[in-house]
Amino acid sequence: MKPEIEYISNHKYPGTMAYKRFFYKNAFKAVLRKHRVKFKRRRIGRDEHFVLYPHWQKRWYSLFEVSENLYVPFTYSDFARAVGFMEVIDELGVNFKHLLHLKSEMWFYQDLVPKDVYVIDYLFDDVLRIKPDKAAMIGLTAINRDGEVFVKTKDHFVIKELPKRDAIYLQEDTSNEFKGISRIPAELLENSKMIEIFIPSHLAIHYGYTSGDLISVHTTPYMATLFGFDRPFIQGLCTTNLLISRLCMAGVKLKHFTITFARPVYVRSTVYLYYTDKEYQLQDKNNNVLCFGEIN
Repeated sequence: MKPEIEYISNHKYPGTMAYKRFFYKNAFKAVLRKHRVKFKRRRIGRDEHFVLYPHWQKRWYSLFEVSENLYVPFTYSDFARAVGFMEVIDELGVNFKHLLHLKSEMWFYQDLVPKDVYVIDYLFDDVLRIKPDKAAMIGLTAINRDGEVFVKTKDHFVIKELPKRDAIYLQEDTSNEFKGISRIPAELLENSKMIEIFIPSHLAIHYGYTSGDLISVHTTPYMATLFGFDRPFIQGLCTTNLLISRLCMAGVKLKHFTITFARPVYVRSTVYLYYTDKEYQLQDKNNNVLCFGEIN
């Protein structure tokens, strides 16, 4: 039986009261509920009215200090994706404390045009057991207009502390797609260039207001400590957009971009982006790899 398409309202953009009510209600519920992992059905969602508003596009350029004369394929639809993603997580029953965004892969086919209306299609196909205490989920997103694909994204998520009572009902992952995904040696890329980047304390907060990702572990020292971190760290997709912007500013024309998250990128820290025409690594002052990926 073909799964039914679920139509999603994106609440226009993160500045609206409707979006804030939705986000805080679901985020609060997600960190308090009992942790379970029950995937009942394949999920297909559709947002038929995504618009890149010009004033919102300017906020992205201002946030990452990029000239508006340079095209950067920022992930403008993050807030709309968050709505669909939260609905899937709500049905699963996963507690946010046990959820880890591991990897994203993006394809940029055409530039999004401000004021145009786009359709965003979502697919969450399955939840797979990768270890006795871990499960994985892949989400696919495509931004379309008149049948043409503008941007595609593939997100990998890991669910930690998988309850034993739920693990027995999940199919085992046989693709090995998640095996060793976050392990990479801190070796300097051959013939690489380097960009030094300072992460200011306000970046996570301002990115939250721009993208809609307002999870307090990124913005509040108390919540970061409660979750086991030294201090707040920027959102994974904040890191993604920061790197995309710096690569574009360095003259790289992005058509394909992957990012695998290895360690938190803390606020009030200096990081170093090493890149070639095919790959990159982001390292901290101790040469720890924070994230890495492929380009083009």
